[in-house]
Amino acid sequence: MTSDLSRAIDELYGVPPKEFSAARNAKAAALKAAGHAEEARSVRQLGKPSPFLWAANQLGRQDRERVAHFVDVVNRTRQSQLRDPRTAAEGMKAIRTELQALTNRAAEILSAAGYRVSPASAARISNTVLAAAVDSDLVDDLRHGRLSAELPAPGFEVLAGSDGGRRLRLVHGGRSAGARHAAEADRAAERDHGATRDRADARREHAEAKREQAEARRREVEARRAQEQAERERLAQEIAALRRDAEQRKTAAEQALQEVRRLEQQLADARRTLRAAEREADAAARRARRRTHS
Repeated sequence: MTSDLSRAIDELYGVPPKEFSAARNAKAAALKAAGHAEEARSVRQLGKPSPFLWAANQLGRQDRERVAHFVDVVNRTRQSQLRDPRTAAEGMKAIRTELQALTNRAAEILSAAGYRVSPASAARISNTVLAAAVDSDLVDDLRHGRLSAELPAPGFEVLAGSDGGRRLRLVHGGRSAGARHAAEADRAAERDHGATRDRADARREHAEAKREQAEARRREVEARRAQEQAERERLAQEIAALRRDAEQRKTAAEQALQEVRRLEQQLADARRTLRAAEREADAAARRARRRTHS
């Protein structure tokens, strides 16, 4: 992953879900305009996070020390379980306390962004945070607020490292039938809302693709017009050069013709002079003969 792509993704994970699609498309367009077509495609493929995933990611951005402390508590609990399984209750209590504090903080962030916070949504945040904290492949994403998907709650055996003959699970508290129905309603509402947002995103992306196509056609027409204009200018320059050459040739021909006429005039004058000299010579010869005979 290039630094440009990493920086773009990091910035996008901080954008609220309501603004994500527009920000993602703008970021992709900027990367494409800068000549980073591959990075632009990668950014455009990023899925919009749910509000609950976004809130979980903001913990790593806005409360990094608390997240780091929670990860340390989880790691210490896992290590202690390996040494002495009897410390399960104490370790789970510490995890629950820290996890509840993080969940409350995420709920505040979610509420401040204009989203309704219900027990079901709080559970989704809590499950994602805990599952990422116990997963070595995801814990860094949790720390830096770059989780790409919601996660289900892990079992207690994940914290222990083995079952040790006991299959205890981390339970967040029982739910009444009414709470379960409310959770289901929340999920259904979120799915419907998400579908509506996805359709709106699709329409915006389609409109943007249309705009890009129109812009590409406009640039193509402008390039063709510029090429035609350049060709017209080249032909005009060639015609002007030919005209200048013809004028120069015409001027040279006129000058040559004048020179020929001048030379012809000189020749005619010389012939007249010669004929006059010949007549004068004949007259002188006749006078000389007459003098001789007389």
